[in-house]
Amino acid sequence: MSSPTTHVEKGVKRRLPPPLNKMGLFEPYMKDGKKITEIVRFNPVEVFLAGFIPPMFGSIAAIFIALIFHNDEISNYNWQCGRARLPSLSRIINLPVERTFWQLFLLFHVPIRVVELITGFSRYKRMRNVNYKRVWLYELSRFAYFFVGLLELIFLSGLSIIGERENIQIHVIFFYVFGICGIIHMIANIFCHAHSLYYLNPYGRLSYYLKILFTSLYILSTPILVGSFILYWRKCITWAYDVFALCEYCGVFLNICFHGCAFFDIRYKVTFSVRRVEDIPEAEKTQEKTGIEPKY
Repeated sequence: MSSPTTHVEKGVKRRLPPPLNKMGLFEPYMKDGKKITEIVRFNPVEVFLAGFIPPMFGSIAAIFIALIFHNDEISNYNWQCGRARLPSLSRIINLPVERTFWQLFLLFHVPIRVVELITGFSRYKRMRNVNYKRVWLYELSRFAYFFVGLLELIFLSGLSIIGERENIQIHVIFFYVFGICGIIHMIANIFCHAHSLYYLNPYGRLSYYLKILFTSLYILSTPILVGSFILYWRKCITWAYDVFALCEYCGVFLNICFHGCAFFDIRYKVTFSVRRVEDIPEAEKTQEKTGIEPKY
């Protein structure tokens, strides 16, 4: 069993990683009185794609299937102020086929998003820029990033499972709370990104500016969405509902694109692995300290 060695360069000691075995995994090593064995390692880009592609595909598939094949079904509602050209997402995911695509692919990515949140929460703590002095504000943003991000996922799952046909009031509440949580999570993410080592090149600044772009568009679409909804139901302006539906579509894609910035945050920076941690027998601890093989 090996242990990480120490390399001295220009008077600075750096702890080197343990050697790799034939499978490309770390050899078992000892650290802090524990034996650590790496069981499996995942490519971070593959983990990202598993969390990014399903919701994107599910959203696009549900909308296009509804508009192309089931346009009459989603448009033949009892419209209060005249028939609109575009349906809302809530009406799209009421249909059996569209609902299947939406739920299957969006709910599939939820566990991976939880892993992303846990990873970001941990790494933002370790990668905080030491020159930033308002630690309390950074920590507040870090906790908001994690817990509000979890709430965003909960309400996304809720509005996907409880649609208009189950309970329209609860569905609407879940939709708006999901949107609010999304905005708070995005702002907290951007703040932590700006004051951590995530901001460094090669991809840190690109990710930062993309996050600002997607968040700004997401926030700007919110008053348009609410205003067009009110104009349709209060003033009976038919085209306003089309604007409302377009804002919904854009909001979903902007949210997905924002989380797509995780590609730049984890590429070359994060390794996902499963490791077994065991207590080390006293004899092996002695070998680690002295380099003498124990006699059994």
